[in-house]
Amino acid sequence: MKKWIREIAGNSYLHTFLGVIVALTGLLEVGETLRDDFVNGKFRSGHGVVLIGVWHLLQSLSEIIEASDYLDEGLE
Repeated sequence: MKKWIREIAGNSYLHTFLGVIVALTGLLEVGETLRDDFVNGKFRSGHGVVLIGVWHLLQSLSEIIEASDYLDEGLE
């Protein structure tokens, strides 16, 4: 069970998928009022969801890029 949990926690593709889903969910919630909310300073939970999704997505993409660099070095 512990091995299974570690594999899921370390799966970059799963984290990329989750980041996209969370960011899109947040954007669907605040998409229509995003500009007005930032201009008026009205921050809601949907804005935080978007930021968490984008952060998660960027973190997983950096892991994928780093892994591809290691693979490239290994092939040379």
